[in-house]
Amino acid sequence: MDTIKKPSVVVLFNFLLASLLFLINAPDYTLFYYINAVFYIVFFYLFIALLMWVIRGRFFDGVTYSFRRFYNKMSKQRDYLDEWENKPLPSEIVNHTWLRMFFFHGVIMLLAMLLLLVIYYSPVAN
Repeated sequence: MDTIKKPSVVVLFNFLLASLLFLINAPDYTLFYYINAVFYIVFFYLFIALLMWVIRGRFFDGVTYSFRRFYNKMSKQRDYLDEWENKPLPSEIVNHTWLRMFFFHGVIMLLAMLLLLVIYYSPVAN
């Protein structure tokens, strides 16, 4: 858990993971395939971060509350000890520090990927 608090260690780990993906999956060892490997890591981080952001924005709270209420009213085997109104909603479960961590690492990796793309598409000086 302490390594998560050190962003530089996690960024370094992400690049090592991208390098490992590159070495395992690349048919040819070129910069193009390394950029693809970095993209997979960036996509994972930003997808999780955006999903957590939508959940934290209380988008699914109404639907979750409605499903819990409907199930409680329509269920034939009611559990009277189960208090569905006191269960936490999805927006209350998402931790803000994890959301910031996923966004930070996704953006750092995205900037590195964009830098690699600039290097890849820059004209070669003759």
